[in-house]
Amino acid sequence: MAATNLFERSPFARVMADVPVTVYDVGARGGVDLDLLPLAFAVDAVTFEPHPEEFKRLVDGGAAADPWRSLRHLPYAVSGTGGRRPLHVTTDPAAASLLRHDSAIGERFNKPQFFTVERTIDVDTRTLDEAAAGPPDFLKLDAEGAELEILQAAPAALANLVAIKTEVSFIPLRTGQPLAADIDRFLRGHGFILMDYSGFAHWRRRGYVIHPHVDRGDEGYSRGQIIHGDAVYFVDPESIADGDDAAVRRLLKAALIAMGYGFFDHAAMILERPAVAAFLGDRYAIRAAPALRRTSRMYARHLRGLGPYVRTMARLLR
Repeated sequence: MAATNLFERSPFARVMADVPVTVYDVGARGGVDLDLLPLAFAVDAVTFEPHPEEFKRLVDGGAAADPWRSLRHLPYAVSGTGGRRPLHVTTDPAAASLLRHDSAIGERFNKPQFFTVERTIDVDTRTLDEAAAGPPDFLKLDAEGAELEILQAAPAALANLVAIKTEVSFIPLRTGQPLAADIDRFLRGHGFILMDYSGFAHWRRRGYVIHPHVDRGDEGYSRGQIIHGDAVYFVDPESIADGDDAAVRRLLKAALIAMGYGFFDHAAMILERPAVAAFLGDRYAIRAAPALRRTSRMYARHLRGLGPYVRTMARLLR
């Protein structure tokens, strides 16, 4: 949490305050995704959580403890169809899904808690384009297999989004579930580029230790198979014309989110565009290159620890 509102002390603080980012967090069990903590003061966060108990926990937690510019919880799921849908709640409710679970996968990896359905409840769902919370700039999807149907039913949201973090699966955990390659193909077809993979889960038949030196299982040692993870996509900046203030602000949001993730090289490519550079210079008296350099060093020092930062600076001074 040391990174919370880190960029309030950066040269871009005024820009971030004037160009806030709307974040949709679909599947917000545990609260709003923390990736954008460095610019939390400029984030309007909206969560969607259909599970009644989990939604109550989010609301009872209150917004006061959160660092976001604003926070709103909505008690319905996001789907590709809208309307009432059955939510299949498993023994471990974190795996609850609008899709039917494939129990054979649970048996194969000895993970029944993620596949045994304890109950099915009907929940309200809406498409992203039906959500009454304003168009999102950043979308986090953790919909346990329904990610692609959500994206396919949201042309208006896709036209406004500048970044997406989505869970992707490499094997079909639910019946008919699209895989990482299907989501990648769809998003690339809509002008998004893959920036990073993170949070990989590797499964073994016994336990969760990925590289055990000693294990009581028959194998003794085994690596785990990659099952799922998170993929981060950014809109290709070249797909956005910068002919008016609205387009420039959209490009700025893409750059600011990129900074929040530490993609300062990507942010630089955006900020170097003449229209964006002129906007920063005319309105904020900011020169993009030195401001970005200072912000990137701030990020490196606070998010990666002082040791690597000092070693890197020592190399530069040789």
